[in-house]
Amino acid sequence: MRAIRVAVVDDSSFLRKAVVKILSRDSRMEVVGTAATGEALLAELDNWRPDVITLDLSMPGMGGLRTLDQVMRRRPIPVIVLSAVTREGAPVTIEALHRGAVDFIDKQRYSLVDFQALGEVLVEKIVEVTRPGPRARRAVRPPPAAPPAAPALVSNYELLVIGASTGGPPAVQRVLRDLGERVPVPVVVVQHMPVGFTRAFAERLNNLLPLSVREVYDEERLLPGSVYIAPAGLHVEVDRDAEGLFARLSPLPEDSRHRPSVDGLFASAASRVGARTVAILLTGMGTDGAAGMSRLAATGAFTLAQDRETSVIYGMPRAAVELNAARESLPLGAIGARARQVLGLDPRAARTS
Repeated sequence: MRAIRVAVVDDSSFLRKAVVKILSRDSRMEVVGTAATGEALLAELDNWRPDVITLDLSMPGMGGLRTLDQVMRRRPIPVIVLSAVTREGAPVTIEALHRGAVDFIDKQRYSLVDFQALGEVLVEKIVEVTRPGPRARRAVRPPPAAPPAAPALVSNYELLVIGASTGGPPAVQRVLRDLGERVPVPVVVVQHMPVGFTRAFAERLNNLLPLSVREVYDEERLLPGSVYIAPAGLHVEVDRDAEGLFARLSPLPEDSRHRPSVDGLFASAASRVGARTVAILLTGMGTDGAAGMSRLAATGAFTLAQDRETSVIYGMPRAAVELNAARESLPLGAIGARARQVLGLDPRAARTS
């Protein structure tokens, strides 16, 4: 099996050497070139023929975002952004994910002396995003529309929950955009991200969509037509009292692989809302959300998973499908329309049984 060809782009000589050292320890990796600027990368792109690129966004010259745009036009391969959390840095990183980067790593989380933890995360992501098989890139044509469905009675739902990880930000945006501006239920979203990035993600969506989107806070009432993004570093659960639904945030359990956890959100929806829930599981690495979706399916909730062909990483949706937890598996471009039908927003409402 041939080695994965990696190009490393960072204006810091120290970072370039550190990443090369990290990757050189793994026999599955081959660093085919390094560059300090986007111009230098683009000049060698066809010669290096990398399978994946690690990209810094804060570089002199054309900078990271313009470099990413050019890579996506010329050679659309997986790009993993090495980012740093700053007031300016988080929105730029989120923008990169919407322009074609498949994932990012917050390099501020790792020691400049001991790069072992960074290396483990970076290698895991590189292996996953270069795994053989269908993988969505930037769309070159519109995804297929939802198949026409026979008219039927519309079920009365109370909550929409969405979970996503690698490749999720543009997928979440697409689903929310396709839902339209009048959604009759609250929407709660878990998107795996490091601390410091979910607020920028929420603000971007709020600026682009007709819906109200924001990070959710502890004990906030969940209102129809609003979208609530779980803050990184805290689990979010849905709870209920005499006045209706509200959110609970907690750092526990601390040993969870992901915080927030999609499983935690989905399980709480199963417990508090049950069959009156619509759940969507989008692209992502690992299995988070599958067990929670299985619990939701057992209550009679309407469960949707993104299909293999349009997922950047078909990990989380596949795990749900393998548990028979997803009632339907659809292309990304059909999920929002299908959710509209189920929620009763489409006059050609589809069967919900």
